Amino acid sequence: MLIKLGIVTTGVALLLGGTAQAAEPTPPTCPSAVQIGSTGVVKRGTTTMATITQFEGCGAKYGHIRVQASNPFRASIRLSGGGSFTPPTQGALNQRDVWTSSKALNDKCTAAVGTVQIGEDELTGRSGLSC
Repeated sequence: MLIKLGIVTTGVALLLGGTAQAAEPTPPTCPSAVQIGSTGVVKRGTTTMATITQFEGCGAKYGHIRVQASNPFRASIRLSGGGSFTPPTQGALNQRDVWTSSKALNDKCTAAVGTVQIGEDELTGRSGLSC
């Protein structure tokens, strides 16, 4: 029954011109965190390679990068604000979701800064600033 329901739901979304979407990520250590600032992107030419988001909750700020690349890549994420920044948290080879967190930047306007390295290319983007 659940399988049939999933097919019907996806079929309805496609029939109405939409696409089935994955749930928005939340920090693994704070599922109640909420997104702050706008979502940023990392692009290679006109192709979106990754999205960058920032969250707040549980007494900390969190940065997240989700990579959509198909070729081998390595992603990293850090938080930046008020002239301070966290060291980048680097994911494993082809790790699609990478998170970082900081309590030290709670009183600053911050953005999450993500980097995707593909071969010799190092591509960077940032989320919107949040105060």
